[in-house]
Order: sequence, then structure tokens, then C-alpha cells
Amino acid sequence: MIQQRRLLVFWVATIMFFVGLTPQLKADVGSKSNEDDWAQTNGPYGGEINTLYATPEGILFAGTGSAGIFCSTDLGNSWTPANTGLPDASGDGLSAAVYAQKGDTLYAGSGELYASTDGGDAWHHVPILQKRVSVSGVVIIGDRIYIGTLEDGVWYSDDDGESWIPMNDGLGNLIIRVLSRIGTTLVAGTENGVFRKKANEDVWTPINAGFVKRPTDMEQINSARIASGLKPLQRHFLSGLRVDSFATLGNLLYMGIHTGGDDDGLFRSDDEGDSWTRITSKEMVHTVEALTAFGTTLYASTFGGGVFRSEDKGDSWITVNDGLTDLTVSALLAVSEDTVFVGTLDGGGIFRTTDGGNSWVEANTGLMNTPVSELAVIENTIYAGIGHRLLYSVDGGESWQPVKTPPMPIEYHFSALSVSGGKLYIAATRFAPRSQGGVVGGIFRLDAETHSLIELNTDSELYGIECLEIVGLTFYVGTQRRGVFRWTPGLDSWTNLGLEGNVVTALSVHRKKIYAGTQRGGIFRLDGVGKPWQFINSTDMTSDFISDFRWVESTLYAATAGKGIFRSTNNGKSWTPLNDGLKDLSVMTITADDTNTYIGTYYDGVFRWIDNRKRWERMGSLRRRTDSLVIHNDSLYAGTVGGGVFKIPIKKKTN
Repeated sequence: MIQQRRLLVFWVATIMFFVGLTPQLKADVGSKSNEDDWAQTNGPYGGEINTLYATPEGILFAGTGSAGIFCSTDLGNSWTPANTGLPDASGDGLSAAVYAQKGDTLYAGSGELYASTDGGDAWHHVPILQKRVSVSGVVIIGDRIYIGTLEDGVWYSDDDGESWIPMNDGLGNLIIRVLSRIGTTLVAGTENGVFRKKANEDVWTPINAGFVKRPTDMEQINSARIASGLKPLQRHFLSGLRVDSFATLGNLLYMGIHTGGDDDGLFRSDDEGDSWTRITSKEMVHTVEALTAFGTTLYASTFGGGVFRSEDKGDSWITVNDGLTDLTVSALLAVSEDTVFVGTLDGGGIFRTTDGGNSWVEANTGLMNTPVSELAVIENTIYAGIGHRLLYSVDGGESWQPVKTPPMPIEYHFSALSVSGGKLYIAATRFAPRSQGGVVGGIFRLDAETHSLIELNTDSELYGIECLEIVGLTFYVGTQRRGVFRWTPGLDSWTNLGLEGNVVTALSVHRKKIYAGTQRGGIFRLDGVGKPWQFINSTDMTSDFISDFRWVESTLYAATAGKGIFRSTNNGKSWTPLNDGLKDLSVMTITADDTNTYIGTYYDGVFRWIDNRKRWERMGSLRRRTDSLVIHNDSLYAGTVGGGVFKIPIKKKTN
């Protein structure tokens, strides 16, 4: 359900933007009532890492995608949150990064610019403009502070942030992705190429010689508008010469770029960007996301290909991924030639090597940052799906262990977990370059005794699996644009049941009827093979993103990404909204026990339906986005974004 969650997040964020919702999440624990509240389990640790930074004193900072900033004073052996003074989290948590240090002051970005004078214990906002500014980088040269932004170009301050002056003359694009330096020369990587400004210059100079710039979709649209006498649109789209990463090694400048063509890769300049030499290894088939150097050693990381090392300034490269179980490497930090940290994007968190990349180990203790998209229970074991990682706990979340004998192939990403017949099944999608087989969907089964994953079936027709439903020995999957498929073990191929062109985000099979929820098409029902799909939305059911289904006896509940919960007692012929008590109508997941129905929302936590009051009641003070719910041993477990797994005792009856 990973892809579904990403689609759903975009959908919910769009709805919130247009209706003006800006939720602020103050608390995760500490109920206002006397009832039991949520307790955070011990993990799973890890999660999405955007940046890594080390102070001259050796303090490490990790900027995460959903849990703010973490700090380590023991070289990554343990991590603690460092978010005091940063903005309150929204539904998707708090994205933040530490970029630079000037004297005793650290500078970080969490949307806008923040500073700390006590080593990250507390942060304060540094205003730049009257409007909100999205900071993408900070560079210190002498006494001057430079910041790069995602909309307003580059600014500088000579008075420690009291006032700011723009410096965008000659800058061909104001979307600054990377800001760096080589000596006293400032270098800006944008969505439209790379630019340089020397200390004695007032204007940026493009240093894109030799690169082929391909027109973007927006540029093509604007060209057509201008030719027709219309004004060009001002909105920015992904460009044909995007700079993703920078590093310096002595007087050498290294840059990873994305052009959308054969010019992608890694480049080196020995003349401050006047000319560039392509030094991409043939194994670097993915975008170069991060670069770092220490001494004479250079490291490069790619999105999907892991880490590469060069000892000869980039003339040759070797792959160094042993022990690295997440190859979506987004951040690199070398603290010595042999000790290097990497941050990953697909839930793996942080890894550390002390032998120059020859071996890697996880360094995630205390890094409570995981996006738990799936939860499942078999007997006394709880399973959690995070990216391509599957973890399990046999002690109620006190500890979590990875399934890794062998693991899910690291190029696969979880789509859904499903329990049938006391066994756990995993639907996953592999995203790979076309030269390596392209996109492939597959079904795996967990061997509970050996904690190994057994591949049952893979098929290139299963493009982007979104959801999985199992009835008896029959498997059903919903996909991105390919429709709904059915498969029974023993058959060579899947049967396409239709709904091509739809992104099928939820499935339920009940009494031989198949219910499919979609991203932009509502709900459909198939009453039998060979029959047409029937559109069964109510006129009141205006949301066109269905996030989850749940049957409770003969009642079908449908969760939507903006209109809350609907209930049908007649197989979808009519629907009744059930939203009393809900402020957040973006419902991510539903589960139920013998007496209660529970839902997890985008930004307002978890709720329980109180039937005699005909309304939803909040459970505790959890305010994180909740993507998954499961019941185990009289407790409700919640898989959250940026907080791992929480649990709360539940009562069998409500009055």
C-alpha cells in the first residue's frame, strides 16, 4: 500500500490546500481524560533521512522527512530528537534539516530558516521575507550567510540574519536545489542548470557548458502560449537540467545532474565549472542523489543503486553496498576516510561504515521516524511493513526484528500485507530501469518458522500494485492504471478483471462480489466474471479517492480522502455518511473487532465509533497521521508516519 499512501498523501494535501486547513499537531501522548492513552512502542527505528550534518565538535544531526531533527553525540550509536522551537508537525510529520554552522550558531531549515545557539537543544525562527520562504540550503563564507530557497533564489546576510538581501542577478532559475561552495566561490544548482558567483562578482554566471538542456513540459506550454499571443505561465515544473548533488575535493568540483536523457550522471570540473568531464560509472544507472569527500576518497550515492567509492578522484568507481539493506540513498556524510554515514529514503534510516564502505551496519537506535504503512498480526507476532522492509515483534512492540533470511529483494517495495489461513502474504512492486526488467509486481509468502520470504508469483502486468485481497486460495490485486487482477496458485498467469485506466486503491471481496475503490473514479462492484463493473457511488459520496474498505458483519464501510466515512448495508446500492465527531475527514484506514469500529485519520489521530451516540470518539491524544491499525491482545496498534508504532488498551464494550 506504499504507492497508494503516496498517492493518498498528495490527494489529501491538495484538498487541505484548497480548503485552507493547516493542522498543528501538539501531542502524541497525554490524554485529556482519565482513560488509558497511547504509548509509543520501541520502534521500529529508521525512516526517511533527507540530510546528514556533522559539527566540528563531532555532533551529528540527521534531518528526517517526517520527525524533524535528530542528534547524536556518540557517532551514531544513539539518536535523540532535537525539535524544540521548530514548527508543530502536520499530518505528514515534520521535515527538517541542519545545513551549516557559524561560530556557535547552527542553521536549519524546516520550511523556513531556524537557528540554534545551544547545539540544537532549542531553535528559533529567523525571518527572511514577509512571506514564507522554503529554505533548501545554507552556506557560510567568512562572516556572510547565504541561503538557497525553493522559490525565491539566493539571499545573503552580513548581520547574522537580522536583515537579508537577494542576489539573483543572472540566476536563470529561482528554484535552488543545492547550494555549495568551492573556496570563496558560491555555486547554485537549480531546476534549470548550475550557476557560479565568485567573490568579486555581482552577477551569477551559468556554467552549463557541454550539457544538453531539454525543454520542460512547462517550457513547451509557454512556447505555444507565446506563439498564440498569450502570456506565459509562471508556475515552475521539473526542468531538463536539474542539479541533484554537489561535492568538492581539493580544487575539484563534482556534480550529479538529471536531464531526462542520456546526459544524466556524475560530472567533474577542475576549473570551477568552466568545463565538465563526465565520470559516471556504467553501474550508476540511477540518479546521483548525494556526494561527499574526505581526504582523497570520494563517495557517491544513487537512488536505487546504493553507494559507490572512488580513490582516484572519480576516474574509477566500485560499488560498496555490503550490509546496506536500503539502496535509496539520499544523504552522505564522511567524518573520516573510513567512517561514513548514509541516510536512506525507503524506511531504512541511517547506516554506518568504519571500513570505507566495505561493510555497513544500521545506526538507528532512538531514531523514531518510521512510516509504518502496514500492520498485520498472526498469533502472538505483529508484523510492520516499512518501504521494502518487513519487521516483526513477539513482545507487543518492546522490540522489533527484521525479516532478513533472506530479505525481500531490496529493489521491491511493499504495497500491502494480508493474512489468510494463518499465513502472511506480501504484495510488492519492483521499480527498476527498463534495462533491468522495468516495473514488476509480485506476491510473496512469509515462512513464519524461518522468517524468510518465499516468492510465489511475479508478473510485469502487475504495474504498481496498490492493494491486495485474499479469499481462500484466490489472490486479487488492484494496480495503477492496469485494473484489477486475479490469480490462483498453480496458474501461470494473472487474469485481468477490468477497470483498466483506473488507479485501484482499495479492494474487498464479499460473497463473490468484488468491490474496488479508485483514485479518481469512486467505487465499483463486479457481481461475477464476465459481467460489467457497476458504478455504485452515492450522490453524496463526492470524494474520488477511496482509501480503505472494511466489512463488519453485513455492513460495508468505505473510507475516503476528504469526505470521511460512508456505510452501506445493501452491497453499495446506497451509502450513509458517518462523520459526526470528525474534524479530519481524510480517513486513511479502518479496522474492527467484535464490538467496535476504529479509523485512523490524516492529521487528527484515531477514533472509535460509539453506536449508541451515533458519533466518532477520539481515542487518547495521538495526533500523527495513522496509516494502519491492527488489534492484538486487547490493545489497538497504530502504524504512524514519523512515529513508528503506538498502542492503546481497548475495551471490549462501550456504553
